[in-house]
Amino acid sequence: MPFADIIGHDGPKRKIRTALGRQTIGHAYLFSGDEGIGKRLMAVRFAQALSCDTPPASSQPDSCGECRACRQVATGTYPDALMIQPEREKANPQIKIDQVREIERHMIYRPLFSSHKICIIDDADRLTTNAANAFLKTLEDPPDHSVFILVTSQPFRLLATVRSRCLTLKFSPATSMQFEGALALKRAVASDDAKFLAQISGNRIGVAFGMDTAQLRSQHDHFFQLCRDRPPANPTTILERAEDLSKTKRFPDVIEWLAHGLRDLLLVSIGAERDLLLHQKNVETLHHVAESVDPAHVVELAERLHALERAPRQNLNLQLALENFLLRFHQVIRRVA
Repeated sequence: MPFADIIGHDGPKRKIRTALGRQTIGHAYLFSGDEGIGKRLMAVRFAQALSCDTPPASSQPDSCGECRACRQVATGTYPDALMIQPEREKANPQIKIDQVREIERHMIYRPLFSSHKICIIDDADRLTTNAANAFLKTLEDPPDHSVFILVTSQPFRLLATVRSRCLTLKFSPATSMQFEGALALKRAVASDDAKFLAQISGNRIGVAFGMDTAQLRSQHDHFFQLCRDRPPANPTTILERAEDLSKTKRFPDVIEWLAHGLRDLLLVSIGAERDLLLHQKNVETLHHVAESVDPAHVVELAERLHALERAPRQNLNLQLALENFLLRFHQVIRRVA
């Protein structure tokens, strides 16, 4: 049954199924939690359960997942269910007032096939001010047959008056066991790769499914290459590397592998358990580096990295900022063979 596709989220799932079983469906729900943890999928499953033509006979309300209504809800073509989302091709994706007008036109008429008219608003925090105010008017006096499901990872960017009119269901990342089980089942991922992805994604299954493990490992290997670069007495290699990194299209990826490398180095330097480390295959190198590193200096590097992360937003010279960071990096971390 479709709700079985949802990994974890037992609390929200239980509340939704209770409302379905008792036929006490609210007019508006706010699904709140980190990116990529299954909020949107839960919203679709909820819409399917509300619309299913042949719901299974069970003590736990669900949908069949196979009927016309279930298939159309999943593909966004069901007449009684509307999916609204930002214009993702734009540099600053937003949900604009024209889309809210579409919601109004959709919700005002009685449903054609179901008992409810459903509107899922994905990334609802992307509503512009005008759109949010217009949507609030609909939310304040909704038609009896309406169900709104707002999905967001940043609920406090929504108007407080919008949030107050919704029943909030909070979603959390999967547990490590749930995460690794889901990856083993759906992507046949090896145990060590599953643990690697768990730490990179923060146990967010939806995020992990979009990751290329081999590419990620290759990126993270750059940290250990930095540890092998020439020391600052001959900074040419460092300056060339700073130039290369400053030109990458995915600068956040650079910040990520640097942060994870420093995290592991700090853990090793303070004697943490090996199971906590992300780079299990580089433990020997980490121990070698940690022998000559003061943990306080690793913390300092992490703070400098946080400042470096803000450089693009502050219109700072990214190459120069990287040069300064890498020079200090090599002052702290001696070259390893």
